[in-house]
Amino acid sequence: MDTKAQAIPDLEQTFAVKPASDDNHDIFTNVNPLWCVPGLNAVYGGLLISQALNAVMQRVSPAFVVHSMHCHFIKVTKVGTPVLYCVVQVSQGKSSTVYTVSAWQNDQLVFTATVSFRRLSSSPVENVLRHAVPKPEFALHDASEIHRSGGGTARSLLEFRREAASSIGNSNPTPESRYIRRIVRAQSTLDRPSGSNEQLLALVCMTDSYCAGMVGRVHGISLYPRTSASSKNGTSKVQVAYKTLSTVAHTIHFHNVDHVSVNHWMTEELHCPWAGHERGLVISRVWSSDGVLLVTCFQEVLVRLPQGNPTAKL
Repeated sequence: MDTKAQAIPDLEQTFAVKPASDDNHDIFTNVNPLWCVPGLNAVYGGLLISQALNAVMQRVSPAFVVHSMHCHFIKVTKVGTPVLYCVVQVSQGKSSTVYTVSAWQNDQLVFTATVSFRRLSSSPVENVLRHAVPKPEFALHDASEIHRSGGGTARSLLEFRREAASSIGNSNPTPESRYIRRIVRAQSTLDRPSGSNEQLLALVCMTDSYCAGMVGRVHGISLYPRTSASSKNGTSKVQVAYKTLSTVAHTIHFHNVDHVSVNHWMTEELHCPWAGHERGLVISRVWSSDGVLLVTCFQEVLVRLPQGNPTAKL
């Protein structure tokens, strides 16, 4: 594994991309080494999403702002080899425009996304329907308990505090009725104003940091393997939580881009309304520190549990 890929000096370098050549401005590549979860060789999915969006943003007119992003993970992307992002405009209207971006590594398609943008209006329309889900109120764990591993992903990028265990779905014990909430922000300050592209790309990177594990969390399954008591011959065993856990598709709907700032605590609420056929659906919402709904995300997760003997020697 490329250990250099672990060292991300700051958040902004994580999603940085540049044109892959001087004569083709439709193809971009990562500026810095790709980054993955410590101990793994697969590139963190939030990095691919944010780099893909960054590539499209460098093509789209500043008169447009991102409205939605629909992503599909095709193959495992590994560190050590650059990724090429190919951007194509597929439609252009007066009020909206749509782009596709495909990510390639070693001549293999690893990721695709469709990104839609809406035109910024110089004179806001007054007669429109408006409503939004309010930011939930919940009790946090002790203030000193700040997690900096991203729940298994995004280490060195994010930090978060979870709601107290006593407030997690005790009145609704079934998995489909449980909501898990946390507050999250960037570990290091991003020296960009609220609503800037850099703040938005950092938020996009964050949206993939906690979703996949939700399918198991609502069933009480830890994301991490657990070591069992020593067996008769004195050998410890590790109980494997998942055989496979990976994101298949990730959709983001952007609501209030101007309010995005990862420098402040944002509230995230996650819900898993369905799981079956070795798949799970996770819905997440993120609010700004002052209660503005920023994004709504839908993630499809591939979840394969160990069959037969679920333990392995340590």
